[in-house]
Amino acid sequence: MARLLLRLLSKNAFHFMIRYFVTRPVAILSIFFTLILVGVFLVFKVPVSLLPNIDVPFMVVRVNDPNASAQEIENRVLKPIRERLGVMGSLVSMETQASNHAGLIRLGFDYRADMALAYIEVNEKIDLLSGFFPPGMERPQVIRLNTTDIPVLRVQVLPAAADFERVSELTERILKRRLEQLPGVSVVDVSGQQSSMISLTPDVARMSAFKVHPDAIVEAVELANQDLGGLNLKRGQYQFFVRLQNRIKGIEDLAKVAVKTLSGDLVALDQVAVLRSAPEQAEGFHLFNGKPGLVVTVQAQAQSRMNDLVPLIKGAVADFRKEYPSVGFELSQDQSFLLDAGISNLEQDIVVGGLLTIVLLFLFLGNYAAALLMSISIPVSLVITFIFFYVFGLSFNIISLSGLALGVGMLIDNSIVIVGHITRKRIAGLSMLDSCVQGTNEMTAPVLGSVITTVVVYEPLVLLSGLAGALIKDQCIALTISLGVSLLVAFVLTPTLYALLLKAPPESLKEDTVFYTWVQRGYHRMISFILLHRRVFFVFTLCLMPLGFILAYFTRFESLPYIEKRESLAQIDWNEPVSAEENLRRTSLLLDGLGSSVLTTETDIGATQFLFQQENNNLYGSQLYFSCRSERDKLLTDARLAVLLRAYPRASLSIVDAPNAFTQLFVNHTPFLEAKFTPLGAGGDFEGLLAALRGRYVFSDGPSLVREPAMTGVLDVDRMNLYSVRRQDIDQQLQVLFGRLPLADMATMDGLKPIVMEAGDLDLQDKLNMPVRNVAGVEYPLNSFIRFEASHQFSHVCADRDGPYQSIVFREQKGLKDLMAGVRKVAALRGYAVSFSGRYFENEVLMMQMVWIFLLVVALLYTVLAIQFESFLQPVIVMLTIPIGVTGAMFLLCVSGGSLNVMAAIGFVVVLGLVVDDPLLKIETLNRLKKGYLSKGETWNEDLLYRMIHEAGDECLKPLLLVSLTTSIAVLPVLFFSGIGNDLQAPMAVVMIGGLSIGTFFTTWFVPLAYWYSQKWFGL
Repeated sequence: MARLLLRLLSKNAFHFMIRYFVTRPVAILSIFFTLILVGVFLVFKVPVSLLPNIDVPFMVVRVNDPNASAQEIENRVLKPIRERLGVMGSLVSMETQASNHAGLIRLGFDYRADMALAYIEVNEKIDLLSGFFPPGMERPQVIRLNTTDIPVLRVQVLPAAADFERVSELTERILKRRLEQLPGVSVVDVSGQQSSMISLTPDVARMSAFKVHPDAIVEAVELANQDLGGLNLKRGQYQFFVRLQNRIKGIEDLAKVAVKTLSGDLVALDQVAVLRSAPEQAEGFHLFNGKPGLVVTVQAQAQSRMNDLVPLIKGAVADFRKEYPSVGFELSQDQSFLLDAGISNLEQDIVVGGLLTIVLLFLFLGNYAAALLMSISIPVSLVITFIFFYVFGLSFNIISLSGLALGVGMLIDNSIVIVGHITRKRIAGLSMLDSCVQGTNEMTAPVLGSVITTVVVYEPLVLLSGLAGALIKDQCIALTISLGVSLLVAFVLTPTLYALLLKAPPESLKEDTVFYTWVQRGYHRMISFILLHRRVFFVFTLCLMPLGFILAYFTRFESLPYIEKRESLAQIDWNEPVSAEENLRRTSLLLDGLGSSVLTTETDIGATQFLFQQENNNLYGSQLYFSCRSERDKLLTDARLAVLLRAYPRASLSIVDAPNAFTQLFVNHTPFLEAKFTPLGAGGDFEGLLAALRGRYVFSDGPSLVREPAMTGVLDVDRMNLYSVRRQDIDQQLQVLFGRLPLADMATMDGLKPIVMEAGDLDLQDKLNMPVRNVAGVEYPLNSFIRFEASHQFSHVCADRDGPYQSIVFREQKGLKDLMAGVRKVAALRGYAVSFSGRYFENEVLMMQMVWIFLLVVALLYTVLAIQFESFLQPVIVMLTIPIGVTGAMFLLCVSGGSLNVMAAIGFVVVLGLVVDDPLLKIETLNRLKKGYLSKGETWNEDLLYRMIHEAGDECLKPLLLVSLTTSIAVLPVLFFSGIGNDLQAPMAVVMIGGLSIGTFFTTWFVPLAYWYSQKWFGL
């Protein structure tokens, strides 16, 4: 590929271009100085964010229908939406889950889908169904998912001595708006608010005495609180706008509202109902360190600079503390630490890794000016790279920064090769100009080829489907840009500066240090010994190649590397219809029992009030976040919480490591294998099916099989018809006795306050003894027509595109194909069809994609090398060094106790791209030497081949050692500094160091041996 590019430019043209650059130092230095200034200026313009701005191909539709059962929501809301959305062409998957009061629809789209258009289409289809939804139900909320939706931090607002309602109003009206006005803020969301209402509790006994029907109270309040708008009155030549105001200003006015009795008389409202100002009935609470409060989440805009935004938010919170001393303010779950870790890693790689690299250069290079010249390429390349970040609209995020950190060690590689070859030309007696031109020109093909091979190995990873491919795209672009800029510096700036700075005469140039001379002599002795026993070493190296893959088979797999975990997230489901107050009481007892090792707790109890939450509210559960001093304390606290929860036998507990903005992208809560059962006909025996399966397999119940206590009301329709009692009259009385009926909103100085009709405090039997009237006005006890029975019902109704199903979940285990076949057989005997889904199939798809990508990488790499060498066999020699690099990397990874994970995989990709650089350069040099000797009339024999191998070793050993060692040393600080950033990148560093040190050591003799045998056997 490199040779083809050069041919397109033509060799003479490229030669002339390099000569032109070297002879125009003022122009070249001026251009690069300008580029550096522009890069420094634009670095402050590039957006800074946690993650790349990626439209995740998923949407969530949330349904909120209070007082509706799970089955009602499934039948009346979710099923019509499913049928309407199922025809969308870009829709890949659809899962719905109905629970009491709420429903959730998860939509998965093709990764090539335009999510903006899909969002519009989903909303349009839901709007077309609005007339079929239950009366009074809120419109379903459609939420698009994006990597920028993760809050950068959470602000805790603690009322302390202040009134909770006033603090809620302060947060909503003032604090939220001030945070929204900060530059770079996208969304500010609030939960935990409390507000007041006017409670209207009917006095059933007085209503019966005055003969007041509940409808009369509802009608009277609505009529008295109507906003009649305005009138236009004309008087002569003038026209006046007259507004008819609401006459209810407070509880006093409401108490005087006249209610009509059945006899037509009027009675004041406070004669038949109790009126009071009361807090609205809470469906959930938020606690911070056990204290009630509010939580404010702040999300950043995609193009904002987070390192500027977070200090602004903290400054605003500091102002809040001064302005509102009676209110407490705390910050929690600050996600900017991930970005700080990424920036710290980059700085660490540049400073520490750069210093180590410079020390290494001085250790190997006798000419200190050449070492300084090579070192310049790192900062210059990085600064110019920032220009392309701005041009291409990239952001500094933990993904792109890792790409830059990855490329720091590679930025100097090209300059090392160019400077070394120019120096060799000068020592050979060429003039300064000819040395710069010819030295750069001869190394252009191998240098360009090594960069192309690195890019060719890395870029196909963007073909991975899913979020992994979308995320790695930024890293690929960052690495490609930095390597491309390093080529520009190596081909243009490096020879120009060499001609300016290294003007000493050739005879005074000291190319090698004492240390390198010692290494060089050892290398030649080793090569002579290996060539003497070449058959043994060749076979030995071939046997090493599969060792890396064997070690990989026995190494454990995990999504992310080990990171010290001090935070947990516990999900508690009581599996009982407990009230919000009881939920609060139970959860508070659990918090009190966690112990002193817990530093911080943050708890959401029952329903949250976030507008943009992606999950359904669990009214009968709570979510606990807690952080501890150490990982040991965290594990002990996890166990203590499980013990405390044993006091509630029905409760279920799920504890996971608290995810942050990075790790939660790789957390997949999908069951490993889920079996979904649907009946083939009316005669299915599901209980028998479960019993049969439990006797054969180990599994857990899916969400659709969880049951909870319930009360079922049964109407006696025959008796209702006999006594002429209408269904709506019974419903109305039940609403008064048991429910909460919003009547109107009363305008006050503090805003609108709802007027809510609430049930009294009578027990169940007393309420059922209350009368209900028939069409003739005759009263009968309510329990004459309805009875309540205790029962159990499924807490969730789950469905996919094919309709409702019930499911069981299997954990990861061997023999899953036989298991699925056995489950299908048992299900068919019991009258059920079964389908399977889960991570098992996702992993199979991902593995198949990785296989195809690996084959694509091999094909591309072979193509590039075949074009480079104009040979079909020599690329095979180069590519045989890949398994040697893998063996070196796997050996060090196993010795260090590491695992195969996402970061280790990135390290392997880098190794694959770099381990071929030395073979590429060495074979290119051997071919050039062979061509030169044959053109001089030398006889082709073993002696000449022996001499060529040693001469090529002289030319390539120093670039080989410097390239591999500088790249390894650049990531070496990761292993010796603590922090989450270093913990994440440690496996990548281990793999790179192992592959580029151990792997390179073996390739130093394998490539000469392979070249020897290829020449002997094939005469190439």
